[in-house]
Amino acid sequence: MIDYHKEYGHLSGLERMRLFERDVEARFGMAANLGYEVASIAEGSVVYIYTPQESHINLIGGVHGGALASLLDTAMGGAAMTTLAPGERHTIVDLAVKFLRSLRQGDPDVSVEASVEHRGRRLGTVTGRILSADGKLIASGTATAMIL
Repeated sequence: MIDYHKEYGHLSGLERMRLFERDVEARFGMAANLGYEVASIAEGSVVYIYTPQESHINLIGGVHGGALASLLDTAMGGAAMTTLAPGERHTIVDLAVKFLRSLRQGDPDVSVEASVEHRGRRLGTVTGRILSADGKLIASGTATAMIL
């Protein structure tokens, strides 16, 4: 098992995220399970590209809401991470997701975008959204990150 903070804690959050952008093998755990691609990473924001996967389909044929929530959580956590100094960590302490449209296996890739709205000394707020290929909102989310 990887001790994430021991392995990467000497890097800033933006440096850690850029490492994951370049090195697909550095993505472990949920990042590997979700199977997204990194489109862009900047301080305070990330954009991922997700292809609906058979392993994420629910009993009614759509991408499971938990998979969509996990994508938003991962993107919002990544956006928050880009603001961290070396040695800092964070955790998401609340997550709210609204589902507006379904996403099905075979649908075109979607973008998962997240940006930091506020970064304080101990708390930050982040928003995220999943957009269809034609720009329609599939799901949106908000989260609070606690800086540790």
